[in-house]
Amino acid sequence: MPPAIVLFLALSWIERAWLRPPVEPGPAQVDTRLAGAHLERTVADAVVIEAEPEPFTADADELGASASSLADVRDDTVFRPGDEAAWFQIWMTLRSTDLSALERSEARPVSFIELFGQPKSFRGRLVRFKGTVHRLQKVEAPANDYDISGYWQAWVEPADGPASPIVVYFLRLPAGMPHGMRVREPVDVVGYFFKRWAYEASDTVRTAPLVMALEPVWAPLPPPPAGGTTLGSYALLAMAGLVIATLVAMRIAGGKPLHRASPPPENLAETLADVELFSPAAALEQLAASERCSRPTPPPVPQDYVP
Repeated sequence: MPPAIVLFLALSWIERAWLRPPVEPGPAQVDTRLAGAHLERTVADAVVIEAEPEPFTADADELGASASSLADVRDDTVFRPGDEAAWFQIWMTLRSTDLSALERSEARPVSFIELFGQPKSFRGRLVRFKGTVHRLQKVEAPANDYDISGYWQAWVEPADGPASPIVVYFLRLPAGMPHGMRVREPVDVVGYFFKRWAYEASDTVRTAPLVMALEPVWAPLPPPPAGGTTLGSYALLAMAGLVIATLVAMRIAGGKPLHRASPPPENLAETLADVELFSPAAALEQLAASERCSRPTPPPVPQDYVP
């Protein structure tokens, strides 16, 4: 049995390592680095002159802010003073809309590639996507006249890949939703696309799509069953039991027969109760009697015999 078990484990490892089905390629990765950028938020004596905004035309009913304010928004930048008008107008639009109405709206389903590659096409428009929140924290809002003190910044991994975040700002969170620097919560997002935003990553300056939403559509994951175990745990337990049973069987089959030793007498009188005891004198008499019985009887002497 042990060689068979070793062979079984070896074949299982070979199957997992060499004969497993080919892995389907994941979504193509996107280079989100800001080309040739050195992000400087403030320069003491610099004068920055921006180009005139490009014309922005769209149906006003489709936009979360006015076309003129959205025309001032610039991609591949941090937050700028020119963004504030469209920024707060979109917050006012969201705050005046019911969440259920947003869920029922005809928001366009989009992917990371679409938002990242076509920011001008989606600016100010309602979009929808699914993803997983990995970081969720409260940030303060700049001074404003709209009674907005802050919002929740979420870094969302899109469900359709690639492994690059979409940054979503929520005005509020559903009750009980976990938040912090390390979370993992699936959400549906319905909100307005704002810009392709530049941020300081750990290695360089990168860009990410930025979406503004009223609230995430969140359903908490069910907790794992208490005391439950996986199929792998059952397999390991069964294998261990089989090995132990095999070793015990081999020991019994190859060992000597077991003889149970008689227990030592506890009472000598009880042990000798059925044994006939003799004193030394009686034993000698019994021995002499037995010897006489075994000696042959001499023949009778004739009467006319003369020695």
